[in-house]
Amino acid sequence: MKQTLTALLGEAAVHSLAELGDRAPHLRPYLPERALLVTPPTPAEGAAVVACAQREGWRVLPIGAGTKLNWLGNTPKADIFLRTTAWHKLIDHAAADMTVTTQVGIPFQQLQQHLAAAGQWIAADPLFRETATLGGCLATQSNGTLRQRYGSWRDQLLGVKFIRSDGQIVKAGGRVVKNVAGYDLMKLLIGSYGTLGILTEVTLRVYPLPDAVQIWQLQGETTALGGGLAAILSSSLAPARCVLRLEPTGRLLLELEFHTLREVLALGMLGDRLSEIARTHNLRLESQSPSGIVLNPTPEQVILKIGVPLKEMLPTLNQLHRLATELTCGCRGEMSAGVGYVYLQGKEEHLRQLILRLRQRIPQGYVTVLGAPLSLKQQLDAWDYRGNAFKLMRLLKQQLDA
Repeated sequence: MKQTLTALLGEAAVHSLAELGDRAPHLRPYLPERALLVTPPTPAEGAAVVACAQREGWRVLPIGAGTKLNWLGNTPKADIFLRTTAWHKLIDHAAADMTVTTQVGIPFQQLQQHLAAAGQWIAADPLFRETATLGGCLATQSNGTLRQRYGSWRDQLLGVKFIRSDGQIVKAGGRVVKNVAGYDLMKLLIGSYGTLGILTEVTLRVYPLPDAVQIWQLQGETTALGGGLAAILSSSLAPARCVLRLEPTGRLLLELEFHTLREVLALGMLGDRLSEIARTHNLRLESQSPSGIVLNPTPEQVILKIGVPLKEMLPTLNQLHRLATELTCGCRGEMSAGVGYVYLQGKEEHLRQLILRLRQRIPQGYVTVLGAPLSLKQQLDAWDYRGNAFKLMRLLKQQLDA
């Protein structure tokens, strides 16, 4: 296999997985010993690798910077790890049309810095955004709390190019905001972890950088917070983020971030309206500096992604805190628009019990285990698929692989 791939790409593009494992020790359990790490210089050469793998019966797993490789459910059954980091060309930034077209191997933060020079940005805050590639963020549907206002990756994507299982490069969508032709393959690829196709190039909508940002926190009893949250969601206020945050101490708070104009802030209208909501619901209102959860990959880290109906966010975080206290686990997290990320620490058996019991208490939703030691994932269904979702996804993949 190595000889064939070396003849196809050259020695500089084919390596053993020890290179990736040495840089990221927590990923070693997810790296099959005999698999190869392949970095095609161009998408066309990546397509040639996929075509060759199909002929030879080799299994291919695409990766970017590897920041979320341990988000897989188990040790991947892969012969080739196809790394996209060499595909980092920024193809077109149409600032007037507010779109950007780029290859997917570009680091997310590097793309943001380029757009910032033109007063624009991609309105997303994925995990590991300092090191992750754009393609990795899209393939894992790694969203943050900005989806409250700007939508998820699926809402911001306008067009894609990707490699099919037979090695053909195809495209869906286009480079304009109004594009309704054909099947919406783009939404299928986002969050598919590379199982339906390997992204090579994407077109995203961009937004003007906020003229001004203001952050407020509402603090108080759980019932009062619930009332305050309901009042904000039913009002004409339009926060970019509306985040319920669970701190390690067990304290719950509601954080609001507004992207607006400096003239609006100067009038003090936001503060006045929030003060009225705070008084009505017996909450404390404070102005804050930007904050958030910083999750860095470590061997003992456990990250959960939780999805529930909007009205269940507060009860879910309360349940989580009670279970963590009972099982002596460290816990912090945040939820917005029904989706959130939780960071846990503790003994493995206690963490397993916490996850299983939390799933039992969330009948409408999911609790997915993203980052975790492999030994813990082997004791659980990491994805928490419910109903017929998993069967449907298998059938869909079979159709696309045919």
